[in-house]
Amino acid sequence: MTLNYASLRRAAINIEPGLVAFTQKLVQTPSLPGHEGDIAAVIQQKMRELGYDHVQADEFGNVIGLVKGRDGPGITLSSHMDHVSPGDEQGWPHPPFSGRVVDGHLWGRGSVDMKGPAACMVYTPALLKAMDIPPAGDLYVAVSVLEEVGGAGARHLAGHLKTDLVVVGEPSRNTLRRGHRGRMELWVTVEGKSVHAGSPATGINPYFSLANFLQNLPKLTMATDAAFGASSVAPTLCQSDQISPNVTPGHLKLTLDWRNIPSETPEAVIEKINVLLQNLLVNGATGRVDLATRTNQSYTHVHVDHPAVTPSFAISADHPWLKHAQQTLSRLFKRPMPADVWQFVTDGGHFMQAGVPVIGFGPGDERLAHTNRERIPIPALTEALTGYAALVTSDWPPLP
Repeated sequence: MTLNYASLRRAAINIEPGLVAFTQKLVQTPSLPGHEGDIAAVIQQKMRELGYDHVQADEFGNVIGLVKGRDGPGITLSSHMDHVSPGDEQGWPHPPFSGRVVDGHLWGRGSVDMKGPAACMVYTPALLKAMDIPPAGDLYVAVSVLEEVGGAGARHLAGHLKTDLVVVGEPSRNTLRRGHRGRMELWVTVEGKSVHAGSPATGINPYFSLANFLQNLPKLTMATDAAFGASSVAPTLCQSDQISPNVTPGHLKLTLDWRNIPSETPEAVIEKINVLLQNLLVNGATGRVDLATRTNQSYTHVHVDHPAVTPSFAISADHPWLKHAQQTLSRLFKRPMPADVWQFVTDGGHFMQAGVPVIGFGPGDERLAHTNRERIPIPALTEALTGYAALVTSDWPPLP
């Protein structure tokens, strides 16, 4: 189907006030992980107002809207409704849940990550309706829960939602993304023997082994990839079995945040770290390396336990659907459309792991996410809206 891009842009400008007001409403509705019930209700109400064919919240609380399309591939526009803590609200130039518009930017926690992109996705069917154009195939708009704490909502969606392509709307400054490194949390546990701090020689203090490990961790040879760079590791948390300052601990647990390139498996990472650890234990201490686990509860009271792994993903630079997306958006925006990689993890890895091709495209500067300067330009929202409309209505080539 041939889309008149000039008409599309004009129609998007007409819809912009509603899009901005909806984005403000989302930002003004706090939705920390596990507490997304209020915002889920707001999203469902808007989907029904905009004339979706079907709207529901699944057992995890993910909101899924369906707009029936032609006989082309089914496409899912994927976003999430939770956000990280705003931190000290005194440090914000504008209150983090105000949704205030200042100098053409909409401010607030989640405006970039990712209520602005989510609003654009929810409003995409409204733009199609204004243009009287159906999507190429069945269009799902899926807004998931618990993304910021491991993506349990998207894990569930990936196993149940039948779709041919997923477009993840995480911020990319309205350029394309074709993947990202993965993330895993690892627990390095060192066991010693706890004793009175006045008689340290009678025990085995695990701090000395852990100190050896930390000093040598930066010396690990990291896997590298031409597109994704090198894997990285950062020690983040350390827990002791003691709370008294006059007792040497018998047990220490260190958390490592490991960002892996797509070719690197959790098993390979664990083996690499364990070899390092075993060579650095002293004074009779023992140690092990485990993949961390996460326990979360959705606002629908579903308890979720899963490994603390967000998969990496990479769609080939010459994948026909990525190339088609580049051509479609280049024609729409009248500029080159590179396909870079994200430097953070998204729900895309869960869908790709389920065998569904994933591309990324979203408004907002990802460098502002999780900061107290988080804001999104109004023109970027409107531009992204036209981009989503162009993608979901275009005639996608058959896969080889």
